[in-house]
Amino acid sequence: MGFSIKIAPGVRVRASSRGIGASVGPRAARVHVGGGRTGFSTGIGPVGYYTSAGRRRGGGARTTLAALERQARAAQKADEYDAVARAEAELVSVHLEEFQPAVAPVVPAPMPVDEKALRRTLRQQAREGISWWKFSARSLARKQADERLPAAIQEETARRADEQAATQTTADIEWALLASGDPHTVIAALEAAFEDNASPAAAVDCTGASATVVITIPPPSMVPERKQATTPSGAPTLHKRTKTERNDLYIQSLASTVLATVKEALAVAPSLKEVAILVVRQDPAAARPEDYLAAIYAGRFTRDRLAARNWQQVDPVAELLLAPSSMLHRRGQAGEVTPLNLTAEPELAAVVQQLRANLTS
Repeated sequence: MGFSIKIAPGVRVRASSRGIGASVGPRAARVHVGGGRTGFSTGIGPVGYYTSAGRRRGGGARTTLAALERQARAAQKADEYDAVARAEAELVSVHLEEFQPAVAPVVPAPMPVDEKALRRTLRQQAREGISWWKFSARSLARKQADERLPAAIQEETARRADEQAATQTTADIEWALLASGDPHTVIAALEAAFEDNASPAAAVDCTGASATVVITIPPPSMVPERKQATTPSGAPTLHKRTKTERNDLYIQSLASTVLATVKEALAVAPSLKEVAILVVRQDPAAARPEDYLAAIYAGRFTRDRLAARNWQQVDPVAELLLAPSSMLHRRGQAGEVTPLNLTAEPELAAVVQQLRANLTS
């Protein structure tokens, strides 16, 4: 018998027949002391490993608690080092995702009728209301159900075929509307495609061959403060990013997100020949109220221009800046991304104003 209690994050005290003990650190690198021995454990998921710090067989130096703590700190730093790499990769590789182009839907053929299941159902229906001791009546009902089985199979087969045909007709109509550029259908397809995007996106306008999509992204604080580096001896470590480095990574993330959104829009809506993008930034730390929700990028992307791209070799930032009608403002030596001046762009200004109104309504 025993019990344990958590007294602080990463610190747990336990009591058992062997005495009082404690464990310190995350599951990936935890030091155990007390209870007659000291040890170190590590585990990820369902798998764990434990080693005792006691004297090795044959005589060996006892591992000190300080050494175990150093191991724990090293393991924690390794986790942090890898986490920074994963976070950075996720920010700048969104555009590498491939989206399957929409094709005319084909409704699967109906499933064949399960003869045994249908016979069982017919027999159950035929025996309903007949007492179990009326053997003759139940036998007759069963015989009648079996006689009806061939006709029932034909009826169910015909019903399923009619249902499949009706579903296919509906799908054909929807596809015709999508392929011809019906604005309502195109916007609905884009909304469905954007539902699971990490950066919220919404189609706000469509003329059939062209759609306007608004993407909302967070402020530069989304960028990890630290980056991977190495010590003079070559050991992996983390260094703080400069403002310039953070702004550069922010632009790369912005570009990757824009290109991914454009690729997805062109994939799900075959009628689109152009996607106009407006990126707005929602920043609670903005210095001015009007900058809480502000446009920071605008550009147009055509299907023909992107069709021949090798996405593994594309420079997302270059694509962002070279897009027709592109607008992006950066300020100072650190290259801070600042809100656009939309005085000469009344249509874009109206979209931003409507977005602000939606936030307060």
